[in-house]
Amino acid sequence: MQCTRITLPFAFLLAAGSSAQPCDCPSAFNWMVSTFEGNDAGFQLVVDRKGMPEYTKHTEAMRSRAEQSGDLMACTEVLNEWLHWFRKGHIGIGPTEQGQAAVPPSAGSAAQPTAMPVARSVKLSEADLVKRLQKAGSARHPLEGVWTMGPYRVGIVRQAKDASRFDAVILASENRNWRPGEVKAELQQQANGRFTGTFYMGDHSPEPVEASLLGGSGSMLQMRGVWMRQLPEPAFSQAERIHLRAMDAEQPFLERLGERTLYLRIPSFAFEQKPLIDSVLDANDALIRGTENLIIDIRYGTGGSDASYSGLIPYLYTGPMRSVGVKLRSTELNAAGYEAYADMFGRDTENGRWCMDVSTRMRAAPGTWLELNEQPWSVDSAHTVLPLPQRVGIICNEGNGSTDEQFLLEARTSAKVKLFGWPTKGVLDVSNMRRVTSPDGCYELGYSMSMSHRLPRMPVDVMGIQPDHYLDEGIPAMEWVGYVQRVLEGR
Repeated sequence: MQCTRITLPFAFLLAAGSSAQPCDCPSAFNWMVSTFEGNDAGFQLVVDRKGMPEYTKHTEAMRSRAEQSGDLMACTEVLNEWLHWFRKGHIGIGPTEQGQAAVPPSAGSAAQPTAMPVARSVKLSEADLVKRLQKAGSARHPLEGVWTMGPYRVGIVRQAKDASRFDAVILASENRNWRPGEVKAELQQQANGRFTGTFYMGDHSPEPVEASLLGGSGSMLQMRGVWMRQLPEPAFSQAERIHLRAMDAEQPFLERLGERTLYLRIPSFAFEQKPLIDSVLDANDALIRGTENLIIDIRYGTGGSDASYSGLIPYLYTGPMRSVGVKLRSTELNAAGYEAYADMFGRDTENGRWCMDVSTRMRAAPGTWLELNEQPWSVDSAHTVLPLPQRVGIICNEGNGSTDEQFLLEARTSAKVKLFGWPTKGVLDVSNMRRVTSPDGCYELGYSMSMSHRLPRMPVDVMGIQPDHYLDEGIPAMEWVGYVQRVLEGR
């Protein structure tokens, strides 16, 4: 989300619900539609783009389904389907605790659960598998071994009657539905080296699956998630090691890739991550200022606060950096939201007074757009141009939205910066999300109060932010960092 002058992420506001009463889907639908139409900053934008006839058609179809939805979760699906006609992010609706508590137990809730399918079993212990692997030696198939993912530890072995077919047999499981010896997956190798077959879910229900070994060491298996080989003991390449560390990281870290390039992983711009990001930058400031190239990896980010990436800007700066601000939709509900933010910060604080001023200005001009500043753009020229790093590559993908995208927009104004990866999620045009509770207390609606001044000329929500260098399918994800390093180093 974007915050203007507010240096903490907006908290979600819950309006007081009425006393408990049965949840009624048609009433919830009508409340959601009227609330969203009257207060969301992006409503009219999408209606103008798609057309009023399409909006009317969509709304009537969803209203008809809502009238037939007696179940809380089925109703929630209908409500969200109506909402996501507008955009993918900064939007949503879900049942509250009160709403869930109001749902009567289903007629069949006391019935015995349906028996799970009986799994096929293979007699295999981990000790036996280790002996088999030792005997096979270099003749071991790359798929054979002990693998783990989540609650499961499996041994993958060839089937006795067909050397191209493999069983993934449970060795140990934290899921009580699975016992040692039961077959978790059946795979057959294809001519292209990949595998197809059947994967048995947590309840033993069968699902088709495709699987493939990842990386040069063959120590990772993509099969409804990434499985890690435990035996034979993996020998990860540098690319694999960095990829695994990066994807598992919950905090930022910096690592040297070579004499000319540093790698900075930032998994989140959440406001609570700001001290951690700043700490990594402070500890490595001299190293960053003395190294030719810097890679910043923000894949699968969480959004968060613009303040979290402020410490990165000096390393990217090559001249005045222009950014475009937002305008707020002035309504009573949105004014009440800013009043609540003032209470959250404290009305006698700088942020609290600013929020109260916004609330007052909204109430003075309902139905209009509130401009937060005299001009809709700003220019950051408060930095000096550092000789190093000379080149900065930022890695992004479809998992980046909101604040991540705002960072990319600002960063790419630098002559030092190139973006690598895939187009981003596209959830930035409308922001500053607010949550309110339905009058019956059953549902919580999230909508957005602000719209970017980039619109309508430069939308992000439709296509996301496009990278300068698209990394095609011929470059596996775990090799992205190495590829970017080679580009920056001119190799």
